[in-house]
Amino acid sequence: MRPRNILYTAFILLLLFLPGGCSPTAEQQIAPIPLFPGQHGWDLAQFTVSDGVAALDFKRADCVWVVGNDKRPSDESRVSALAEKLVSMVPYGPVAIGPERYNDFKVGDDRFTRKVVLTFKDNRSYTLLIGTPALTKPAYVRFAGNNMVYKVDEPLFREINLAADSWLAHGES
Repeated sequence: MRPRNILYTAFILLLLFLPGGCSPTAEQQIAPIPLFPGQHGWDLAQFTVSDGVAALDFKRADCVWVVGNDKRPSDESRVSALAEKLVSMVPYGPVAIGPERYNDFKVGDDRFTRKVVLTFKDNRSYTLLIGTPALTKPAYVRFAGNNMVYKVDEPLFREINLAADSWLAHGES
C-alpha cells in the first residue's frame, strides 16, 4: 500500500471513530452531588421520621443511637445505615413539578410518604418530604419550604418502618 493510501485510510478511520468515540457525555462527566455534601450519618444528632400519623425519633446518646422518647437501645448498625442513606441521598436532577402537583408526587406539605427531620450536631435542621407516587422507583424529595423537587433512586420509605420495636437492639423488644 502506498503511504498516501495509508494516510487516507487513517484519516477516514479517525473520522469514523471520533464523533461516536468513547468520550463520556456531559451528563456522565458531571458527578451527582448529595443533598448534604460533605456530611455523613455520624454527623447527625437526631432524626425523626413520620408518615403524617405516626412518628419515630432516633437520637444520639453517648455516641449511640437510641429509639423513642424512652431512649431504648437501637439496632445500632441498622439505624446507622439508615442515617447514612438519608444524609448521602443523591438527587438525579430537579424535576419540573410545580406546587400544584406536589400532592400527586407525595411531596406536599400535608401529603407525603415520609417526612424526615434531620438535625445535625451543629444544630442545623432540615425537613425532607419524601414521596413515592407508586410502590416502585423512583422516589421524589423536596426540602420543606423549598419549591425544588428532586428525583432520587432510593425509595427509602420501604426501609423506614415506623414501629419502634423493629429498630430496637436484639433482646430489647
